[in-house]
Amino acid sequence: MLEKLLNINHFKAVKIIFIGVLVLIFGVIVYFPNYAKLKKLRQLNQEILAKNKSLAKEIKDMQRKLKRVGKDPYLYEKIARDNLGVARENEIVVDIAE
Repeated sequence: MLEKLLNINHFKAVKIIFIGVLVLIFGVIVYFPNYAKLKKLRQLNQEILAKNKSLAKEIKDMQRKLKRVGKDPYLYEKIARDNLGVARENEIVVDIAE
């Protein structure tokens, strides 16, 4: 039927189909590794965007805390007590080790 439709003999039809299959296989061989790489890069991009969003939120939080440091004197005391181990005058410090 293909021979009558395209006006070619059987050998030419088989040859055209074989060449088409070879081109298709070659295309898959060339395209598939690039597709896999593209998929991996897209996933990596999504992870980086999520991390970027998280870091932007952390930056805003740090900026808010930085503004608070200049205005809140009790924050200075808290930092001194927690990080530096400073105590007030006539205050007894009890350190309980876990």
